[in-house]
Amino acid sequence: MPDAPCDLSELEASLQAVLREVLPAAAGEPPAVELTPPARPEHGDLTTNVAMVAAKAAGRPPRELAGELGRRWLAGAGGAVCARHEVAGPGFLNLFLRDEWYRAVVERIRAAGRDYGRGCLAPARREKVNVEFVSVNPTGPLHVGHARYAAYGDSLCRLFEFIGHDVTREFYVNDYGTQMLRFAESLAARVAQRLGIAMPVPEDGYQGEYLLELADEYLAAGGARHREALAAAAPDARRLPRDLLDELRTWGRDAVLARFRATLERLRVPFDVWFHEHSLYEGEGEHRGFRGEVGKALAELDAEGLLYEHEGAVWLRTTAYGDDKDRVLIRQTGEPTYFLSDIAYHRDKMDRGFARMIDIWGADHHGYVPRMKAAFTALPPHDPDRLELIIGQLVNLYESGEAKRMSKRRGDIVTIDDLVDAIGVDAARFLLVGRSHDTTLDLDVDLAVQQNDQNPVYYVQYAHARICSILRHAAEAGATAGTATALPAVALDPRERALVMHLARFPQTVLAAAAQRAPHRLHAYLTDLAASFHHFYRHCRVLGDDPDLTRFRLGLCEASRDILAGGLGLLGVSAPESM
Repeated sequence: MPDAPCDLSELEASLQAVLREVLPAAAGEPPAVELTPPARPEHGDLTTNVAMVAAKAAGRPPRELAGELGRRWLAGAGGAVCARHEVAGPGFLNLFLRDEWYRAVVERIRAAGRDYGRGCLAPARREKVNVEFVSVNPTGPLHVGHARYAAYGDSLCRLFEFIGHDVTREFYVNDYGTQMLRFAESLAARVAQRLGIAMPVPEDGYQGEYLLELADEYLAAGGARHREALAAAAPDARRLPRDLLDELRTWGRDAVLARFRATLERLRVPFDVWFHEHSLYEGEGEHRGFRGEVGKALAELDAEGLLYEHEGAVWLRTTAYGDDKDRVLIRQTGEPTYFLSDIAYHRDKMDRGFARMIDIWGADHHGYVPRMKAAFTALPPHDPDRLELIIGQLVNLYESGEAKRMSKRRGDIVTIDDLVDAIGVDAARFLLVGRSHDTTLDLDVDLAVQQNDQNPVYYVQYAHARICSILRHAAEAGATAGTATALPAVALDPRERALVMHLARFPQTVLAAAAQRAPHRLHAYLTDLAASFHHFYRHCRVLGDDPDLTRFRLGLCEASRDILAGGLGLLGVSAPESM
């Protein structure tokens, strides 16, 4: 069927073209045609309510419009794929597709393999996108909350890339300011303790025992040469020379970042850019005592008349752009606030040419959203739509029905490495995107390691492994589906039709998951697809006496395998060939 619509998007496009012909020119652009499976199979294979949506603009009753739309479509492009149509209820157009359409879908998926649906976003809608996520201060281990943001952010990037966006994954390293100084003082205290010098960690410092590991590494790298300086400052780490604190801050930052990289690589989360906050204060030009991107941002905001001085501090009029109060950018001491760094950082992203910037933040940043949107809007060219701020929610771990603490050695910190050690990378990646990012996620460790249908990741992976086993046994028996573009014209079982329809929905599912920033939609789709395949396999014998039927069903198995593997890959999950 070279000229017939071969997948759902093409069916929708061909109906859209007919709708344009039916509607009067004065009606303007017609509503989009959306095809979905009806609630009851006797109502056809697909249905659309577009006639009801367009009826007012057409000046016609919905049922009448639906009838003409169906007749015209079947008389043209739809005739090759649709056996008949009917108008139901207040104006639904129900379509009853031919077996030829189902076979064409399978053939197209087999020809494309795991790339079926790739580039499905219209070229005019593709953008250069920056996704900044995780972005944890380099002062301690990555915990399970960060794991959720990592899995979510990476899955979102994979979806964006698949549909056609140009994506940059970015980690913002907060390595400038007070918190890094407190980290250096805390590390100094732990180094001193390892050397037998009495120096407690400052009360507002970092108390985690992981700092003892860092102290041991620092000493192994030659840090013992600072014994005298540490002893002279004891018991107060804040009395240490600034050059020593700077050394500890830089060394400790790099050591923690090396751990971040190793952990995130283990979780299959790569980053294209590791952007350091301190670089925002470096470069040419100066304004209000600051260089680099910070100075440029201050100069632009001054040019807009949005900065003013009050009680010795410099303020930004964020109330002009919807914030509930103005915000301090430069403290009375002359030190910049974190907010100033964030403004300069987003200005830098604009300079790098990103049409869309997406930041994924933790639940504790909810109150920060209005001020950041206001500040971004204050920067030329004053385009708030370029910035999206996504707030993720928390993860609760359970084992045996109780809250899980997997790492007593680190106190109450449950790290990403602890999680992966307990349940594996695949289970972690799949389960962490199992619910919408804006709802709390309860992760059951016991369930995650079970090898049965109750474990969502096992259920989907087993469907893929089962298909691979079927295809191996078929090959051993000398049976194949043949070439990727020619399947036998066999009559289809209802279970086969249901499975093909599910496969055909893959591109639309990926588009919706990307557009709605909702990887959990793909998670749900894969779970349903696995169920559809298992149902097909229970009722339709793949290797039978009819060679044509065997060939078609092997082709359907291949198509199902590729969609399952491709979908799992978009969530950072492997597709094992045996289990």
